[in-house]
Amino acid sequence: MKKNEIFAGFKSVFILALAALAVLQLSQLWLVNLTNRSFFMYLQARFPPAAPDGQGAWARPFRVVFGDGYFDMRYSGIADSWEWEFGERVLVAVLQDGDFVGSGEVDMSRVLSRAVLVYEYAFPMCAEQFAQALGRRNGALLTDAGIGTFSSVAIQPPCEGDNALRVFFMDDIYMWEFVLPFNRRHVLEDFVVSIPPANPLRLHFVATDDGFLPVAENGFAYFTIVAENPFRDANGMLTITSMRGQVESFFGNPATIIPGVSADGILTFSNINTMVRYLENDVLEYASFRTIGRTTQQNLMVDFSAALAFVLDDPHVTNEVFLRNYEQRGRENVFWFDYVIDNHPLILEEEWPTRPHCTDPLRAPIEVVVDHGRVVRYRRIVYTFRTSSTLTWKNAVEYDEFFTLGFPIGEGPDIGLEMLVEVGNGMGAR
Repeated sequence: MKKNEIFAGFKSVFILALAALAVLQLSQLWLVNLTNRSFFMYLQARFPPAAPDGQGAWARPFRVVFGDGYFDMRYSGIADSWEWEFGERVLVAVLQDGDFVGSGEVDMSRVLSRAVLVYEYAFPMCAEQFAQALGRRNGALLTDAGIGTFSSVAIQPPCEGDNALRVFFMDDIYMWEFVLPFNRRHVLEDFVVSIPPANPLRLHFVATDDGFLPVAENGFAYFTIVAENPFRDANGMLTITSMRGQVESFFGNPATIIPGVSADGILTFSNINTMVRYLENDVLEYASFRTIGRTTQQNLMVDFSAALAFVLDDPHVTNEVFLRNYEQRGRENVFWFDYVIDNHPLILEEEWPTRPHCTDPLRAPIEVVVDHGRVVRYRRIVYTFRTSSTLTWKNAVEYDEFFTLGFPIGEGPDIGLEMLVEVGNGMGAR
């Protein structure tokens, strides 16, 4: 009797183990191997996860110019810089407690008459969206003053003879002045700003009627930039094998990837929801075919957050980026990003065709199309960029020759610092 009971108990345990194994295999079949058919993936498509908060990044400028007479310029590391920490605090305080002084035509001699920080945007910044990005329900303080869009903001910290903290919002023609009185500056009590003038003996910037322009009377040295293609193998060849591991991050389940070569020779990786292609002119293209859920609110901030998160999740975007421009196309928002490296912009001087006879070239190194918070298309030039060990000497810079310095993206592995037209629509942009 006891043996029968032991046998029966063992049989029960064995049956339970088989049942558990069957459940495990079934879950693997539906949730992993057949991901695209699962009810859970349908739910994910209908109710996409919330995108990271990109509001703070929206309000951040693409560069900061600061100084007193002579100026320094920052492109790299703005998010963690003291210049932006101070600027963000000031702008939040002004939007909450600032007083509108008046408006008129841009008077840069007044704006730059003392130590100042100028925050410049690469596209016309909408006043209401800017205020919302800084935590305000609306931009009434700015819009009531008549500001629709602006391209730069200048902050004058208090100085001897003027205890007021002054803020100027500017476009190419007009400026609007606000002041934050002393008794409302409690949010800045622990942030003392001292803006020294730039060193005139090295590369610096001066203000002219056309904007902030570089000066280096005795020349200066810089490191050239090297462009690399991470999708090619050690022999410089582009193959399905060399690419597959590099594109897996675009797929929720890499086991579902089907590689192939199209009739026109395009390397393609796809499953039922996603397609990634390597186009002839070294452009990577991602497309998503998932159902677009309507539960995610359609607005600019949500779409920008999704775009920025997608870019930063791309393992081969190794350089800093900033928002170059955007536009709305029906229910979609399109965002273009430029790179920053070694405190200089790294941009396209001309549109980049993705393939022969291209009718939709890239306007910037990275393009992201977002619909209701979901990235539906993503294109970027495949290269990553790094500084080389080659130190190059640049002769004296005459500031009346051009607008700014930057690295143009083009063909060839080595990129030198060149004369570029202004990136943005700020003061002096053409």
